Amino acid sequence: MKIHNSPDTEFRKNKLAELTERYPFLEATAIGKSMLGRDIDCFRLGEGKRSILTVGAHHGMEHITALALYNFVDFLAKKNELGASYCGVNIPYLLSKCSFFTVPCVNPDGVELQLHGATEGPMYSREIRMNGDSRDFTHWQANARGVDLNHNYAYGFAEYKRIETAEGILPGKTRFSGEHPESEPETAALAGLVRALAPAAVVSLHTQGEEIYSMPKTERVEKIAKRLALGLGYKSSVARGHAAYGGLSDFTGAVLGIPSFTVELGRGENPLPEKQLPAISERVRKLLISLPTYLNY
Repeated sequence: MKIHNSPDTEFRKNKLAELTERYPFLEATAIGKSMLGRDIDCFRLGEGKRSILTVGAHHGMEHITALALYNFVDFLAKKNELGASYCGVNIPYLLSKCSFFTVPCVNPDGVELQLHGATEGPMYSREIRMNGDSRDFTHWQANARGVDLNHNYAYGFAEYKRIETAEGILPGKTRFSGEHPESEPETAALAGLVRALAPAAVVSLHTQGEEIYSMPKTERVEKIAKRLALGLGYKSSVARGHAAYGGLSDFTGAVLGIPSFTVELGRGENPLPEKQLPAISERVRKLLISLPTYLNY
């Protein structure tokens, strides 16, 4: 089911202009461009030394995560403007200690394909072929080149390639990891941002399942994940199978040692319906605003 207020190119451009005009203190920049040249926007809110990086829409059909993050940026900026609190946390004080970097949509090409299908142009025939000769892109996850971005990071890449070969996984709507880690402009841009920021935590939003996975597997990080899960009514889980290789949180957590959390929002069948957006947005707010406190443990 497609979402009425879908985060396609026009929506993202309008939202960027709307938010930066409404909140002059909100910083926005493009950390890079997608394979097809679309901007990958990043918002910064806060002046604190401790950075929290949150990323949505690695997968085309999980674009409700992008909408939830646009809602989060708007919510946090509004609370800051009003000098208000949320869940017992004074937002201006929080933003004096923390800086929130938010990338709502790291895969704009994949979102566009999922929402609008293949359009006439140089990639049209290839996109149709990668989609099993179908014009129905409802379950498209990958970028425009048929690479699943959340398998394209530098963790367990060689091991996953063996699984890929054994299962005959090729460029297409899901699970193909690319030619090498960070082969895609989207993942290269995001990994570059992580290296430049050295954030205190990374949160990667996905759908669905109401679960939280964490890296690295240390007592401290697992304790934080359990606290976050308890606060959301989710469960803390361990990634298995294909999900255990090449993800953003795998790379930032296991390779770079940054407390990292993959959050599977909502429940049902992807793409999740718009009616779940209010509840998902509320959980994203609770998660991100409580996270800095838990990092102190």
